Amino acid sequence: MRIGLLGGTFDPVHTGHLLLAQGALEQAPLDKIIWIPCHRAPHKPLEPDALPEERARMVQLVIGDNPAFQISRLELDRPAPSYTIDTIRQIQEEFQGQSAEWHFLIGSDAVRDLPSWRQINLLRTLVRFLVIPRPGRSIDSIPQDATRLHVRTLDISASEIRQRIREGRSIRYLVPEPVRLYIEEQGLYKR
Repeated sequence: MRIGLLGGTFDPVHTGHLLLAQGALEQAPLDKIIWIPCHRAPHKPLEPDALPEERARMVQLVIGDNPAFQISRLELDRPAPSYTIDTIRQIQEEFQGQSAEWHFLIGSDAVRDLPSWRQINLLRTLVRFLVIPRPGRSIDSIPQDATRLHVRTLDISASEIRQRIREGRSIRYLVPEPVRLYIEEQGLYKR
């Protein structure tokens, strides 16, 4: 089984996330993608705007009807910050006894930071990195042990979505409709 891991704050999850995940599923190809909302990423100084439960709920709302997608709460249920090496080890323990090939989806903007990741040399033995292009950002180079995917991506950012909400502007079509309704019902990102 070929399993892809997609981590992020998903604050909020948006249409671009879904499009890149589906593209990776088909192009890599992968049998499954595990979405891993993080509690707080070590490279981001601020806590996410939405609470962990709110972010997990938004992800679940949009991936629930795709049998190839599932959510993992590993990082949400652990104290912050979350380190990828710890998450990979724990997920692989859960799948112990099953034959799995592990792939980690990473944006082209984050590839340059890989050398600073905790225990990166060990991490490279546990997963193969699948590099996803970020709109408007060129990929100068990728590590030899990584694979560049040519999947369609959208120029959507979660920070732009949060800003639009604070300004009272529409986020329709930037996020899936269940996420838009959840954000509206919960009054998220207005603070």
